Amino acid sequence: MKIFKRATLTGQPSEMMEETSAIHLRFSAKNGLKSLVCFIALVVIALYVRDSFIRPTFGDALVVVWLYYFLASLFSMPVHWLASLVVLIAFAVELGQLVQVAAWLGIEPSSPLTVILGATFDWKDLLAYCIGGLLCWWMEKK
Repeated sequence: MKIFKRATLTGQPSEMMEETSAIHLRFSAKNGLKSLVCFIALVVIALYVRDSFIRPTFGDALVVVWLYYFLASLFSMPVHWLASLVVLIAFAVELGQLVQVAAWLGIEPSSPLTVILGATFDWKDLLAYCIGGLLCWWMEKK
Protein backbone atom coordinates (compact mmCIF):
# COMPACT_ATOMS: atom_id res chain seq x y z
CA MET A 1 0.00 0.00 0.00
CA LYS A 2 1.38 3.39 -0.96
CA ILE A 3 1.09 6.26 1.47
CA PHE A 4 1.36 9.78 0.16
CA LYS A 5 2.34 12.51 2.59
CA ARG A 6 1.93 16.24 2.36
CA ALA A 7 2.59 19.02 4.79
CA THR A 8 -0.21 21.37 5.69
CA LEU A 9 0.37 24.81 7.15
CA THR A 10 -1.88 25.33 10.17
CA GLY A 11 -1.16 28.97 10.92
CA GLN A 12 2.38 29.33 12.18
CA PRO A 13 5.41 28.09 10.22
CA SER A 14 6.46 26.02 13.23
CA GLU A 15 3.10 24.27 13.34
CA MET A 16 3.40 22.08 10.25
CA MET A 17 1.14 19.03 10.35
CA GLU A 18 1.69 15.97 8.23
CA GLU A 19 -1.34 14.46 6.47
CA THR A 20 -1.32 11.05 4.88
CA SER A 21 -3.51 9.86 2.05
CA ALA A 22 -3.73 6.13 1.54
CA ILE A 23 -5.73 3.94 -0.74
CA HIS A 24 -7.11 0.94 1.07
CA LEU A 25 -9.94 -1.54 0.85
CA ARG A 26 -12.84 -1.04 3.25
CA PHE A 27 -16.64 -1.11 3.09
CA SER A 28 -18.65 2.05 3.65
CA ALA A 29 -22.35 1.43 4.24
CA LYS A 30 -23.12 5.14 3.73
CA ASN A 31 -21.54 5.19 0.26
CA GLY A 32 -23.04 1.78 -0.51
CA LEU A 33 -26.51 3.17 0.22
CA LYS A 34 -25.84 6.23 -1.98
CA SER A 35 -24.70 3.86 -4.73
CA LEU A 36 -27.85 1.78 -4.39
CA VAL A 37 -30.11 4.86 -4.60
CA CYS A 38 -28.28 6.05 -7.73
CA PHE A 39 -28.53 2.58 -9.27
CA ILE A 40 -32.28 2.40 -8.65
CA ALA A 41 -32.68 5.86 -10.22
CA LEU A 42 -30.67 4.70 -13.25
CA VAL A 43 -32.85 1.62 -13.68
CA VAL A 44 -36.03 3.72 -13.46
CA ILE A 45 -34.62 6.18 -16.02
CA ALA A 46 -33.59 3.34 -18.36
CA LEU A 47 -36.96 1.60 -18.16
CA TYR A 48 -39.43 4.47 -18.09
CA VAL A 49 -37.92 7.72 -19.39
CA ARG A 50 -37.93 8.40 -23.13
CA ASP A 51 -36.82 11.97 -23.71
CA SER A 52 -33.91 13.95 -25.10
CA PHE A 53 -32.40 15.25 -21.84
CA ILE A 54 -33.05 13.16 -18.72
CA ARG A 55 -32.07 9.79 -20.16
CA PRO A 56 -29.09 10.72 -22.33
CA THR A 57 -27.57 13.65 -20.42
CA PHE A 58 -28.71 13.46 -16.80
CA GLY A 59 -28.42 9.67 -17.00
CA ASP A 60 -24.79 9.87 -18.13
CA ALA A 61 -23.90 12.26 -15.31
CA LEU A 62 -25.74 10.00 -12.86
CA VAL A 63 -23.79 6.95 -14.07
CA VAL A 64 -20.58 8.71 -13.03
CA VAL A 65 -22.07 9.56 -9.62
CA TRP A 66 -23.23 5.95 -9.21
CA LEU A 67 -19.81 4.54 -10.14
CA TYR A 68 -18.13 7.03 -7.80
CA TYR A 69 -20.24 5.96 -4.82
CA PHE A 70 -19.96 2.28 -5.74
CA LEU A 71 -16.15 2.48 -5.74
CA ALA A 72 -16.18 4.77 -2.67
CA SER A 73 -18.14 2.08 -0.83
CA LEU A 74 -15.25 -0.35 -1.44
CA PHE A 75 -12.12 1.83 -1.41
CA SER A 76 -10.92 4.71 0.70
CA MET A 77 -8.98 7.24 -1.37
CA PRO A 78 -8.86 11.01 -1.82
CA VAL A 79 -11.99 12.46 -3.43
CA HIS A 80 -10.19 14.09 -6.36
CA TRP A 81 -8.41 10.82 -7.21
CA LEU A 82 -11.59 8.78 -7.17
CA ALA A 83 -13.61 11.37 -9.10
CA SER A 84 -10.84 11.55 -11.73
CA LEU A 85 -10.64 7.76 -11.96
CA VAL A 86 -14.39 7.44 -12.49
CA VAL A 87 -14.41 10.12 -15.21
CA LEU A 88 -11.50 8.35 -16.94
CA ILE A 89 -13.39 5.04 -16.83
CA ALA A 90 -16.45 6.75 -18.35
CA PHE A 91 -14.27 8.33 -21.06
CA ALA A 92 -12.74 4.92 -21.84
CA VAL A 93 -16.19 3.36 -22.26
CA GLU A 94 -17.31 6.24 -24.49
CA LEU A 95 -14.17 6.02 -26.62
CA GLY A 96 -14.81 2.27 -26.85
CA GLN A 97 -18.13 3.20 -28.44
CA LEU A 98 -16.30 5.38 -30.95
CA VAL A 99 -14.11 2.50 -32.11
CA GLN A 100 -16.93 -0.08 -31.80
CA VAL A 101 -15.22 -2.32 -29.22
CA ALA A 102 -18.40 -4.38 -28.71
CA ALA A 103 -18.46 -5.30 -32.41
CA TRP A 104 -14.72 -6.09 -32.37
CA LEU A 105 -15.26 -8.44 -29.45
CA GLY A 106 -18.21 -10.09 -31.20
CA ILE A 107 -20.71 -9.17 -28.51
CA GLU A 108 -24.31 -9.65 -29.64
CA PRO A 109 -26.33 -6.40 -29.96
CA SER A 110 -29.03 -7.80 -27.63
CA SER A 111 -26.51 -8.73 -24.92
CA PRO A 112 -26.66 -6.94 -21.54
CA LEU A 113 -22.96 -6.21 -21.99
CA THR A 114 -23.79 -4.19 -25.10
CA VAL A 115 -26.23 -2.14 -23.02
CA ILE A 116 -23.48 -1.46 -20.47
CA LEU A 117 -20.84 -0.63 -23.09
CA GLY A 118 -23.26 1.44 -25.17
CA ALA A 119 -23.54 1.60 -28.91
CA THR A 120 -23.09 5.17 -30.12
CA PHE A 121 -20.42 7.74 -29.40
CA ASP A 122 -21.52 11.29 -28.56
CA TRP A 123 -19.24 14.20 -27.61
CA LYS A 124 -21.97 15.52 -25.31
CA ASP A 125 -21.63 12.39 -23.21
CA LEU A 126 -18.04 13.37 -22.38
CA LEU A 127 -19.32 16.70 -21.06
CA ALA A 128 -21.98 14.90 -19.00
CA TYR A 129 -19.27 12.66 -17.49
CA CYS A 130 -17.22 15.71 -16.52
CA ILE A 131 -20.28 17.29 -14.91
CA GLY A 132 -20.90 14.06 -13.00
CA GLY A 133 -17.29 13.99 -11.78
CA LEU A 134 -17.46 17.62 -10.68
CA LEU A 135 -20.76 16.92 -8.93
CA CYS A 136 -19.12 14.06 -6.99
CA TRP A 137 -16.22 16.28 -5.98
CA TRP A 138 -18.56 19.12 -4.96
CA MET A 139 -20.87 16.85 -2.91
CA GLU A 140 -17.92 15.32 -1.05
CA LYS A 141 -16.13 18.61 -0.38
CA LYS A 142 -19.10 20.54 1.03
